[in-house]
Amino acid sequence: MILIDAVYINAGGGKNLLQELLLSLRGVVDVALLRDTRIEDLDTAGMKVFDIPASEAGRTRFYRSHRDLLRRVLCFGNVPPPLSLRAEVRVYFHNMTLCQAYPGESIYTKIQSILKLHYIRQLSNYTDGFFVQSDLVKSALAAHLPKKTVITVWPFYSKKSHDFSNSTTDDYKWLRYAYVSNAYTHKNHRRLIKAWELLASQGFFPELHLTVYGNNSEVIALIKEAQIKGVKIVNHGFTEPAILYKLCAYQIYPSLIESFGLGLVEAAEAGCAIIAADLPYVHAAVKAKILFDPLSVVSISDAVVCTMGRHANATEIVIKNRIKDLVSWMQLGQSADLRG
Repeated sequence: MILIDAVYINAGGGKNLLQELLLSLRGVVDVALLRDTRIEDLDTAGMKVFDIPASEAGRTRFYRSHRDLLRRVLCFGNVPPPLSLRAEVRVYFHNMTLCQAYPGESIYTKIQSILKLHYIRQLSNYTDGFFVQSDLVKSALAAHLPKKTVITVWPFYSKKSHDFSNSTTDDYKWLRYAYVSNAYTHKNHRRLIKAWELLASQGFFPELHLTVYGNNSEVIALIKEAQIKGVKIVNHGFTEPAILYKLCAYQIYPSLIESFGLGLVEAAEAGCAIIAADLPYVHAAVKAKILFDPLSVVSISDAVVCTMGRHANATEIVIKNRIKDLVSWMQLGQSADLRG
């Protein structure tokens, strides 16, 4: 059995990447999926699915009962198997927030990250290596793992066939900015909202389109307060990103830390122009039109003033899509070309 262990993957960019991988494997590699019971609307047609609650106890029970059937395992949720297997095992690690602190991170989150990384290190002997999305993640993760650990840089993302942003003559879309992300602390929504309030106080009224949902009551309250003041912010909640890529010519990305920045690549693929934080993860993924200091409300608002109403070319993607390499490893295992 070739297994994708997707326990701990249930939403956001991780879910999008998992779906892309499953679609790329369909008809090419016969795989089984160990699925987080919290995940919804995942297309798993044609594959065997095992549903378990997200816990190490559940994973341990599964591996103990299926270990003799496993030939190859890809742990897609950052964490190696909880026990030794005869199968070939790789871990796809895509959570930079575990490796690197960021402004505004709580003490509780820092302690959680330290404990999780310690656990991953303890289990690293149960894997043949890690896949990561960038050299930045490779360096950060390597600092927390044994020196002998093999880490291969294989980013991947969905290739879009349609150019949404420049497909119409709607000039007003160049006054619309989208941020397709939920409001995790490191995503920096609070400063972005304050920047839009500053713009309104200066007589500028571009539209900001957000996708905040779930247990983010504080940020949702800030959005409503800004709306009452006349600031042009629209919160779509959970929605299909393509809708906003079509509606908004500009994508703004103020996140403080990312392992990849999937939203950057998806927006660029859709033909959007991107303004983003002047941080290494952005430079590794795309050539943004304008960069700003994500810790400065003034810098964010200035970047918007410099672009609002102005047409721009689609942002160029600089990171290479390695989905074919990952599919090849699922097929061939160790005999695949594992150069990063």
